[in-house]
Amino acid sequence: MTHLLPTKFLPSRSSFIAAALMCLICASGFSTGDADDKVPGGTAESAGDAIRVPVTRDVWVSAYPTEVEGNNGGSPRLKLKGIQEFFLIDFDPDAIKTGGKRVVKARLHLHAESPEGIGRVTVSSVADAWVEGSATSYEAAKGASSFSWAENEIRRWRGDSADLTSVVLGNGGSQWGFADAIRKESPVDATGQSASRDWFEIPIDPAIVQARIDGRSHGFFVMDDVGSEYSRSGNTIDYRLFPNRYFSSRESNKTFAPYFTIWLASADNNNHAESNTVSNSAESVKVSRRGSDSVSPTRLLPTATSLQTEVVRENDILDLYDQPIHNNRLFAAKGEAVCIQIPKAPMEVESPAGIVATIFSMPIVAGERDPLVPRGHGSEAMLVNELDSRAFIEFYVEPRALAGEHRVTIKTQDQTIDLTIEVWNFTLPEQLSFLPQMNCYSLPEDELAYYRMAHEHRTVLNQLRYGWSGKVQQGAAPTVTSQGVWDWSAFDKRFAPLFDGSAFAGLRRDGVPIEAYYLPLNENWPMAHEQAFLGGYWIESAYPESYWQEFRNAARQFAGHIAEHHWHDTTFEFYLNNKVYFKRDRQNRWDACSAPWIFDEPVNTQDFWALRRFGVEFWKGVDEAMNIDQTHFAFRADISQPQWQRNLLDNVTNVEIVSGSLRNYQRRVMDRAAEFDNLVYMYGTANEIGTSNAIPAMWSLETWALGADGVVPWQTIGTKESWKNTDTLALFYPTDFGPVPSIRLKSFRAGQQLVEYLTMYIEISGVDRSDIGHELLVDDGLLGKMAMKNEADAGSSEFDNAKISRLEQIRRGLGEWLHQKSPAYVARWHDPRPPRRHPEEIEVIQTVH
Repeated sequence: MTHLLPTKFLPSRSSFIAAALMCLICASGFSTGDADDKVPGGTAESAGDAIRVPVTRDVWVSAYPTEVEGNNGGSPRLKLKGIQEFFLIDFDPDAIKTGGKRVVKARLHLHAESPEGIGRVTVSSVADAWVEGSATSYEAAKGASSFSWAENEIRRWRGDSADLTSVVLGNGGSQWGFADAIRKESPVDATGQSASRDWFEIPIDPAIVQARIDGRSHGFFVMDDVGSEYSRSGNTIDYRLFPNRYFSSRESNKTFAPYFTIWLASADNNNHAESNTVSNSAESVKVSRRGSDSVSPTRLLPTATSLQTEVVRENDILDLYDQPIHNNRLFAAKGEAVCIQIPKAPMEVESPAGIVATIFSMPIVAGERDPLVPRGHGSEAMLVNELDSRAFIEFYVEPRALAGEHRVTIKTQDQTIDLTIEVWNFTLPEQLSFLPQMNCYSLPEDELAYYRMAHEHRTVLNQLRYGWSGKVQQGAAPTVTSQGVWDWSAFDKRFAPLFDGSAFAGLRRDGVPIEAYYLPLNENWPMAHEQAFLGGYWIESAYPESYWQEFRNAARQFAGHIAEHHWHDTTFEFYLNNKVYFKRDRQNRWDACSAPWIFDEPVNTQDFWALRRFGVEFWKGVDEAMNIDQTHFAFRADISQPQWQRNLLDNVTNVEIVSGSLRNYQRRVMDRAAEFDNLVYMYGTANEIGTSNAIPAMWSLETWALGADGVVPWQTIGTKESWKNTDTLALFYPTDFGPVPSIRLKSFRAGQQLVEYLTMYIEISGVDRSDIGHELLVDDGLLGKMAMKNEADAGSSEFDNAKISRLEQIRRGLGEWLHQKSPAYVARWHDPRPPRRHPEEIEVIQTVH
């Protein structure tokens, strides 16, 4: 789940495209098409008639970070480069006399200016006006269009984001279609030489051209769908990241200028083509505010009245976030854990019935405090030389505790500290409404202890149990015999306790099953990938039907077995994690990774398209199983760049793990989630040790405010080295006596608990979640930003430290309001589990011909 942004590369060469000579073509004015398309008199009177249409404007723009305001409207070339560079192109619709006829076929013709050819290409309508400009070399020319601006410094692109993707590729009311470019080799002279490169014809969805003629579009957006390429020789791979693909623009020699060919037919002609892809509008939906009896007209979140009247007396007791606790007074719901830090290790803590105190030592690792070792834990004696005098105390308020004030006494070697814990009259649900998912790739042998620790902290531990080669870890999947019989005995013995909840007996949420679990299914299990893979970038021709039959059977086997055992609470996730460039990263070895696409954090259209096919086949297999109505399955995808997703995964995925780009494309992601009932997480890296421990809680709160359902730190399990050097990835610290938690794990739990407050509040008050989210993000300033060390970094969230105090203020206000309402206990206030997909309801998307 590492985050990868493309790196800028210089032009590269392709061995399989040769330069060739094309006959001279007149590129000015309108004419009938090629000789085969002409009819007597050169008029377009039948479905076979072609009109040649010149390009009247074109501009190449770039999404590369340093070029997003660049305009190349005056360049003699156009450029395609995967998700980095593309062009807008247009003809004059007023000059086309259709006579009431409709477009039934269309082509865009491009003359190559580099050795690189093109494969599959997308052509989209453009749902906003744009300006060609006359700049070159990525000049940020005022008033000209760029990736970031419809008109530089004057007008942003309209829609759901501040870039071009908000008005193309199905967004903002646009339409798109993709097609395999047709190479037209240029003839050579008598000597076998050629003076120009090849031409390419790109089929266009007729509805997209018709939209331009009808005035419902402002031109055409053209994008390379292949992006990165590779070639293979035996076990060696040559991976080429985003080759540069150049073409002549209208500013070049008119002989090689791009042009369109359009075929028209009568409106009632049966050959009239419907749009390949009908997109959803990305326009925002105005959500009305619904007030409640305790919300003022200017503030939707309740304010704690006690904060306005209490006299603050400072002390040296700190909370989880290193903020001072005023007046030695704590507040908590039933079923909630609250934490403090005190300057000296306690000798004894006296707490009343219903409040359980746990004391932790705070060892110093590389000058920082992060791991927490419970008193009496076997590792405490080993860490005696690394401990300082500070101690950490957690108070858990049991659901049976009485509401009201409770006294707690803490005795240290030289003082007695009296605390008051006010227990509010409501109880947090045992089943989670918001999911902090602790992702990992390996666990120590005592793995059950890690699951129990995560469960105790209201988080979800989820281990991916296969590696880069697709090989499933020993014992992580049922045994499949040579006769095709599935033996589940060892699998059930190991994992059934997670699914029926017995693994968590005796814990605070006793008997609640794990919320999410990765299935071992992948591109190389149970199928043998290399025996089946036929090659190519496009998955529709990459495997024989026998491969898909075996995969569907595996999905059916899992679905049927899960249903048979009534494991109804856990969401079982099919997830593809591998990436084709892992082959490059491991000595350019083809066998270093089983994925021929970028499955995790897909980049190119070929990657999204491959994910789509696997998802469709997964749901076909699940759908074949019996009695699965109460079970929960997911096709999960990790999306770092949702701006390139289009509708390719609509109604296919139902769990989407989105990077920090959720902040930039929130409307797009969450509108899709609302339409298809997706579960959405934001992923990243936990905060670095030494930064504020409020960050995990703030990240959780922000993610909920953005509309999503959970957070996913991409790696969470420490190693022995985590005890020697600070380890950002260590939320669980291994010891010889079992795992111990980090302070940051406590913060993830605090964030989860606060989201439960918010969930209860909106359910009871009727206030709209999106309005509360806006208030938290904008009014309270809790919108974070992504910090990345390099392009491969998953990124961590950063927040304004001055806003940390808002966490407790928000919690106090909500807590007082809920205390006054005293709602009856509900086991789950919101169910984040998404419905499964049905293959017959998935839209058919095909290439244009």
